[in-house]
This record gives sequence, C-alpha cells and structure tokens, in this order.
Amino acid sequence: MTDAVYVRFNNQELDFINKISKDEKITRSDAIKKLVDYAAEKLRIEMAIESYKKGTCTIREGAERAGLRYFAFFDLLAKENIIGTNPENTAFLLKQMEAFM
Repeated sequence: MTDAVYVRFNNQELDFINKISKDEKITRSDAIKKLVDYAAEKLRIEMAIESYKKGTCTIREGAERAGLRYFAFFDLLAKENIIGTNPENTAFLLKQMEAFM
C-alpha cells in the first residue's frame, strides 16, 4: 500500500529534482522517491554507526540496523577508523566489551 504525501520544495530543491528527473529520464515523483531512498539508506547507516559508537549495539546488531551484512558493516567501521588496531581504537573496543559484560 502506498500513501500520497504532499511536500513543498523551495526553488533550489525543485530545480535539483527536475535535473535528476531529466538526467535519469524518470518522473519527478520517481526522482523524489530515489532521493528519499538514498537518504534513508545513508541515515540508517549513520544511526547504526552512532549506536555502535555509544555502545548500545554490537557489530552484528549495527549491521542489522544498517541493513548491511556483518562484514560490510565491519569494513565500514574500519574505514571510518572506528575499529582497528591503532591505540585509540583498542581503548574504544575495550570500553565496548566492558559495556556488554
């Protein structure tokens, strides 16, 4: 089931939506859906990373929240320098382990 949602855009936002629509040869509605899907995916990942950093979830739970596989989320945390072998990350990981003990 889908619901109609009415949103007002300023001229700059609407110009960008129109550009996407034209470049991708899709309707404005589809362009807006594409933007919302993209933003939702990024926000899910950001929120999962923040939850992991706060110690409120494990890597596995964070991966599930982000909609990613375990190792994809693990790799993302490593790329963001949140986990790894440097001294700052080791201290962070020890703190994370203490939270779950």
